[in-house]
Amino acid sequence: MIKNNHLLNCALVVVGVLACAGHPAFAQGNPTTTTIYTLDPGEKILNAESTIAFSADEADVVLILAKNEEQNPPYFVFREGKKTGPYTKLGDALRAAYEGRENTQGKQHECAVYDPGEPPDAARPVMDSAPGNKQIVRFKEKTFGPYLMIIGAQGTPDGATAYYTASDNDKAWFGCSDGRVVSFGGIPTEIKFSPDGKNGAVMVEGKLTLAQMNNLAKLPPEKLAAAMSDQEKKFLYTIDGRSFGPFGSSFQAFWYAKSSNDFFYRVGDDVFRNGVLWFKSGTFDRCQFYPSPDGKSYALSTYEKIIFSDGKSFPSPLDVAAFQRAGKTIYRWLTLENDREIVLYERAM
Repeated sequence: MIKNNHLLNCALVVVGVLACAGHPAFAQGNPTTTTIYTLDPGEKILNAESTIAFSADEADVVLILAKNEEQNPPYFVFREGKKTGPYTKLGDALRAAYEGRENTQGKQHECAVYDPGEPPDAARPVMDSAPGNKQIVRFKEKTFGPYLMIIGAQGTPDGATAYYTASDNDKAWFGCSDGRVVSFGGIPTEIKFSPDGKNGAVMVEGKLTLAQMNNLAKLPPEKLAAAMSDQEKKFLYTIDGRSFGPFGSSFQAFWYAKSSNDFFYRVGDDVFRNGVLWFKSGTFDRCQFYPSPDGKSYALSTYEKIIFSDGKSFPSPLDVAAFQRAGKTIYRWLTLENDREIVLYERAM
């Protein structure tokens, strides 16, 4: 279910442009704007009954409209760039809106952080037991291990690659099915990998091995307190052998964005790209952060505006997409202006 009218309204822009306007020409750095749709006086969008999905090359939008907020008739349907109706029954409007479609109502705009889907059943990594009370990972007729403990395993959505974490008494491991593996002390927790599946990172708590943790009780009180304090620190390790940290309480998160295969993390107000400080931002939501695929620019959406890496800003967006076209990064975003006009912006960088 869509939770605000702004997100629904942004759908109109995308559909109208793709259906009618095509791709406009760009002036470097300056956005083009196209007003696609203007809500009629008193027209309201029924959020729960409507659908929106917005990306670089796809717009899937169905809007159920009414002339009042109480969801009373008459109803209208906006689908495939056209408005039909009136319908006296909501059920009739829904049938007109979704007949012949695979997707049903309620699809929402998604976070800009990459959140991989599940791989095919035949390409899921399997954690299995091995002789000597050990454990292994099985993936596509290959075996990884044995280790004392397999902590986690995750496959890429295309089924091509798997990542896993494991531990022995003297060290822990972060491995990939392509043969890359790194070792460290500490307890590995979250695994994340890039949209293309080629880059991966793991967050690790502390630096103590299993054997060292088992011997903590033997330490005097002051050394025990110091060891436990160190164990609360976080580290990041990438599958290509880089490490970052230690991080204290100011560490925010690490992630891969949908629009980039680069590795990001945030400490306090500092946003890092591939381990290098990229910029500072007091207001930051990684779900609304859109780095370019080539790593040369970014857009950051806030409640008040959309801010670009070159310092330019524009009215607050309802939805944003970043993608490559003809060797440039294209940012496409949507706004609701004057409480009625649905406007599409596009900018090349």
